[in-house]
Amino acid sequence: MRELWAGVIMACRRWQAMLGISGMIAAACVVFALALEDVVSQVAVLKGGQHLREQHAVTFTPYYPQGEPTQVGNDTIQYVIDQINNRKGYTAIIHNMALDDPDFAGGYPTLILFGDVIPDLFPELPLCESVPCAMKGSKIVDEKINAVNIEGENIPVVGTLPAGATFFDPLAAGLPLDNRIVIRAPTKLLPLLNSIEKEEAITRTVLLDPEAKVVDTFITMNANSELYLIPHDIAVDQPQRFRELMGRSAIYIVGMLSFLLLVFIAFVSSARLTIRQEDRAFKIRAMYGATPFHLSLRIGGFLAAVVLIPPVALLSLLIVYLHIAGAPSPNVPLWVILGILLTFFLLWLWAIRSTKKIGG
Repeated sequence: MRELWAGVIMACRRWQAMLGISGMIAAACVVFALALEDVVSQVAVLKGGQHLREQHAVTFTPYYPQGEPTQVGNDTIQYVIDQINNRKGYTAIIHNMALDDPDFAGGYPTLILFGDVIPDLFPELPLCESVPCAMKGSKIVDEKINAVNIEGENIPVVGTLPAGATFFDPLAAGLPLDNRIVIRAPTKLLPLLNSIEKEEAITRTVLLDPEAKVVDTFITMNANSELYLIPHDIAVDQPQRFRELMGRSAIYIVGMLSFLLLVFIAFVSSARLTIRQEDRAFKIRAMYGATPFHLSLRIGGFLAAVVLIPPVALLSLLIVYLHIAGAPSPNVPLWVILGILLTFFLLWLWAIRSTKKIGG
């Protein structure tokens, strides 16, 4: 520990140069990790939408009118119910369920699913089978939540989802379920919901391999209520968006890797100069009994203070943040940490070989 601390002090004596290099390495690693996390998340999204693409699912982008929530017509709701009951679609409510009731579902976020076809579209998600039913996320340990009441319908909580369970949301990305209660509700409850809940259910409607007249009818019925929907065929739009994202991400990733390489080259030059300046101190240490192992520890402390500790600390904070934020792939920065560790050990071996003649 004494030798390691001496290496840290050696870096601190040159804090102006080392701080700049360390800051650039840490910043580049964080940006690189964020770009990788985005790529991995989008790959997961593409995989999660596989069955929807096979079904030529159509989703809708809403344009909300200003002012009060749209008063969705009962005929529109019934039209959606008919499509869902015929296994030609499904819908969900993610954000707007029971906003006026903070105690709803024990205060936990919910995911309300309408549609018997959902288990077939998302076979990797182990949902309860008999509708109505509900399941708790793996991080919900409240034993008092035995049922959820929606408009007088008492829906029992029958199990717990496995850790890391995710629902694919076509309008966004993977939706982590560890802190949510997932409710499979019968379509008979849709007409009983309030206007905000109905509006979200309509905008999140997914139609499976619909005929053109079905889509046109659905859009027209909503336009009559001043809710304007733009249809999207997932089989066409999703791969196109994925290619565009991969192109942008590749630019960021290649750019960050090139920048990191240049920074490490600059650091190697600076480290070589530092080792030469410390040559006398190393020789004195060797004369007083320091072994090559002790000298290598001092070099390791110097390298760790610059290229290891700052980026690993920032990346660790990033992992915590991604977990709290519910990111689809929160552990991706671990890959970057492993890369930094490998780079550190390579630089350490290089530095040890550069000082091998000292004390040997």
